Amino acid sequence: MYKNTLKEKLQKGENVVGCIIQGAIPPLVEICGLVGFDFVFLDAEHGPLSVRECEELIRAAEARNIIPLVRVRKNDPELILRYLDVGAMGIIIPGVRNKEEAEQAVQAVKYYPRGNRGLSATRSSDYGLGMAMKDYVEYANQQTMVLAVIENVDAVNNIEEILGVDGMDGAIIGTSDLAQSLGYPGQGKHPAVQEAFKKALEGGIRVGKPIGGVVRAGETAKTYFEQGCKMAVKSAYGIFAGAAKEFVRSAKS
Repeated sequence: MYKNTLKEKLQKGENVVGCIIQGAIPPLVEICGLVGFDFVFLDAEHGPLSVRECEELIRAAEARNIIPLVRVRKNDPELILRYLDVGAMGIIIPGVRNKEEAEQAVQAVKYYPRGNRGLSATRSSDYGLGMAMKDYVEYANQQTMVLAVIENVDAVNNIEEILGVDGMDGAIIGTSDLAQSLGYPGQGKHPAVQEAFKKALEGGIRVGKPIGGVVRAGETAKTYFEQGCKMAVKSAYGIFAGAAKEFVRSAKS
């Protein structure tokens, strides 16, 4: 395990950018590192990524000095453990609704005394060949991250309690599912959705924890940073689609 520069930057109040990757394409992770992304958001919830595939993507991240985070399918300790053991530097938890679920996530990511993550000589601990295990446990607890995805009405209303949990490093607001929760599916720009986004963001600012937004087509990371977000993430597919459309347009104009 190496130093989590993403966590360090956020603790210093810096703005960071991440790329959502849903496919098992290690060179894409390397390119993200080479062009300057701060982290990759490996999506094992909406993408088909297996633990084995994430392991290869994490290796690519390590090679290019970029921080790999994994969004798991659900807030399940056994599932979370598998991604951590192959080297994920942090876990993104979907659908967190309250303080209890946030605490469950932190418990799954952290070793004793903060949590109850299972300990073994796996890839994350250099197969037991690096630092002494007692030192690794302490270091891992310092370096690993936990981010909640705020994507329902309950989460927005409980945002300060969720982010107030010790060990919860921040949250990313998922407007697609939030819009559905509010009764406006597919309408991320609806005033009610935007108001909920603002409420969650303001809650994060009050608690002092960083909030992230997903940059959609036609938007920029700067727009989110100007609102007070500290993290901006964009899908690799979206980046490719935008560049591809422009290439085809310019070629045929």
